[in-house]
Amino acid sequence: MKSLLVVLLAAGSLSLSAGIIGTKHDLSTNALAGQGHTNTTQVCVFCHTPHNAAATQLAPLWNRKFAGTTPTFTLYSSATLTSTPTQPTGASLACFTCHDGTTSVGNLINMPSDTATFTYTAGGNVSNLGVLSGAPALGTDLSNDHPVSMTYPTKTGLVVPTVSGTTSNVGGLPLFTNKVECASCHDVHSNAIATPFLRASMTNSALCTTCHIK
Repeated sequence: MKSLLVVLLAAGSLSLSAGIIGTKHDLSTNALAGQGHTNTTQVCVFCHTPHNAAATQLAPLWNRKFAGTTPTFTLYSSATLTSTPTQPTGASLACFTCHDGTTSVGNLINMPSDTATFTYTAGGNVSNLGVLSGAPALGTDLSNDHPVSMTYPTKTGLVVPTVSGTTSNVGGLPLFTNKVECASCHDVHSNAIATPFLRASMTNSALCTTCHIK
């Protein structure tokens, strides 16, 4: 049974890696032409590590940290909100360890085995210091962004979630402990449907109307 589990985990890892290769989340030497990258051949290491991962697991086997202390974010606010957003947590906070615009993509807990020090080739929205710029650098002011880390509200105008055991989703978009997170709309392991890494198309606002009844 243990051998079977190892095989299944390895197969899953290879599948996720294959989804990242050739996308903007591929920061290895295999990166897209013109895309910023580093001097490692490893792809998964920029988020995950098999050993000695972060004590606080923002995502499975998490390998990233902020440049300094965890920042404080300014949140979206609206008189129509019935569920109050909190400071980003879990899957959303994990995204900001790159997308805060100040933390280098190479600010890892454990370095890859094929290099002791990262060198960066600038391109796209990655600088020669490995920091994101432009649209991907969301910063800490989220007052004009869709709220995250908020419990999905039960109210008129929203699709009722489907619950199966301990997991829930809305029209196939995942909720995380019944919360809306960055990963509810974005799939970092795939760029197959629409950019930027959206889980559904924006044609006819399909992504929005998965949750919002309009």
